[in-house]
Formats: sequence, C-alpha cells, structure tokens
Amino acid sequence: LTLNHIRQHLSGRMTIGVYPLLQDETCHFLAVDFDKSTWMEDVAAFTRVCSRYKIAYALERSRSGNGSHVWFFFERPLPARLARRFGCALLTETMDARHQVGLDSYDRLFPSQDTMPKGQFGNLIALPLQAEPAQSGNSLFVDDQFAPYSDQWAFLKTVRRLPETVVRAIEEDAAQ
Repeated sequence: LTLNHIRQHLSGRMTIGVYPLLQDETCHFLAVDFDKSTWMEDVAAFTRVCSRYKIAYALERSRSGNGSHVWFFFERPLPARLARRFGCALLTETMDARHQVGLDSYDRLFPSQDTMPKGQFGNLIALPLQAEPAQSGNSLFVDDQFAPYSDQWAFLKTVRRLPETVVRAIEEDAAQ
C-alpha cells in the first residue's frame, strides 16, 4: 500500500480494502455490516444500544447507499474471537430491544472469522471515503440521522478507540 494507492482510492480511480484479520488472529477494528430494507431502523436500534453502554462507534453509509457499516476501533489489536463476540453481544441485545431485527438484518461482521484460514487472508472490506460513491453521500461517515459529516477527517479524529477492558466487559456480560 502506497500513498499513491490511497490517493487513487480517495479520488475514485481505484477501490482499496483491508483484510481485518491479522496473521496472529487479532484485529484493529470490528465492522458490523447492515443491509436489507430495514437497515436504517436496525442500525438506529444497534447504535442506541452502543450509546447506552457509551461505546464509541463510527457509522458509515455503504458504497451502494443501501446499507451501513458500524465501525469499532480498538486501542490495540484484540483477538478476533473477542472482537466478534463483542459484536455478537451488541447484536443480541439489539435483537432483544427491537424484535424486528432478525438474523438477515445484517450481512456479517468484519473480520468474518475468529481464526486465519490456512493459506488465506480472511474477508476483505472496502475502505470508506472513495470519491465516486461519496458524491452521492455514500462511503462516508454519517451522524445518527445518516447525514454525512462535513469534515470526514475531523470526525475521524474524534472517534475514541475502545480499550480491551470495555470490549471484554460487554462480551463477558453477554456470556453470563
């Protein structure tokens, strides 16, 4: 990955993505991918659960405009298994609060697995902020009313990274 690749992505000449699952089976972030016809209501219910726990997240409208990614950034790489259980705990609580949210209301978690498949990279997620979809308000970070932030970089600077203690507390509470 070079600065030129990043420039090309931001200008819309190419799309770059990242494999969130690292070789040591840790990850720097978790992204929850929502789509289907009720994605806006489901994301709103999911982010309300996050807000209730004071969990920092970044909401991105997907490239197509027909879905959203809710990103959680960690202070340091965490085991993918822990990150995914954290995400599942939040999803389960959302389903308890909003019974209309079903298993098909979200597409998947990124990383999509706990362990690195032998000889593979895991699942790729496209990075946000690509110019072409952004012209339509997509591939951008948005507020809770789904309006894009006027300064994407300033918003990203404000997103708190989650400490492992917070992630573990949510995961452990759900396991009981």
